[in-house]
Amino acid sequence: MIFYYLDASAWVKRYYQESGTVWVQDLFVHNRMMACASLGLIEVMATLARKGKAREINRSMLEQKMQELEDDWKRFIQVQLSAEAVGIAKELARELALRGADAVRLSSALLLQKRLPEEDDQMILVTSDHELKEAAQSSGLVAIDPDEEER
Repeated sequence: MIFYYLDASAWVKRYYQESGTVWVQDLFVHNRMMACASLGLIEVMATLARKGKAREINRSMLEQKMQELEDDWKRFIQVQLSAEAVGIAKELARELALRGADAVRLSSALLLQKRLPEEDDQMILVTSDHELKEAAQSSGLVAIDPDEEER
């Protein structure tokens, strides 16, 4: 089975039309197994709130999108920030010179990959952040940029 770890840079495309939106929407339409750290939920919520504040989306649309986000979150494998995830994130930040949030994202995806139930299960990190994508690949994860996939 394939599991998709959605970084906030990719997940937000579900609620706001931009390059890569069609590819991300397809994950939801086909009920793919998706995962994200709780940090990602907060990041997507913050992005939507900022778009509302900037009047890029109107208030009623913002409320609708935030409710969709909450509903979608219930479908995700939710990764909480554990001591183990923090320890791995610290190592990744030090070794790969990652931003703190990227280290948390990558450590969460790597922890999930380690815990996949079947030997042939695969974790794919979905991100529009090129630095995170490269770090994931150098750490042994398959990484996909929905912007590139849509082209």
